[in-house]
Amino acid sequence: MKFHELFADFIQSILTPNLCSLPPCNKVLQYFDAKKVPELGIKEYVERFAAYLKIDESTYVSAYVLIKRLLKLNPGTLVTPLNVHRLLVTAITITDKIQNDFYWRNTDYAIVGAIDNEELNILEIEFIKGLDYDLRIGREEYESIWREISETDSAKNDRCVLYNYFIC
Repeated sequence: MKFHELFADFIQSILTPNLCSLPPCNKVLQYFDAKKVPELGIKEYVERFAAYLKIDESTYVSAYVLIKRLLKLNPGTLVTPLNVHRLLVTAITITDKIQNDFYWRNTDYAIVGAIDNEELNILEIEFIKGLDYDLRIGREEYESIWREISETDSAKNDRCVLYNYFIC
């Protein structure tokens, strides 16, 4: 199984289901809520980034580190079907930019992520503000998340689920 597929399975495992009708738990994530649940599944969504932008493993790992940190710094937040796609495109965009010398234009990330470029620009700003402008990722933090994702066996249901970070 390719790493981006493991990443997609891992993201799916942390998703809080059936919360589309609830109001946003936190002001930070309300920017990320879509009006309706996107038709494209998480696996297909992540596959788009791998296929069209050639996103590498380190970007996926770093993206999850930042999503996890955003949620931890903003108590009462949830990853839901309404916000997961926008969180992913934003985190992937930011991490690809900060760790690669050559990265794509925002319009490219927006096209692959199926959102407007202007919307991606706003989401980037809100995401970085929500992180209190701290985009540093330590080696131990990175390696811990890499192990969590790479040790996930998508054929089993005994995933490492981080619900303690996602409870309102």
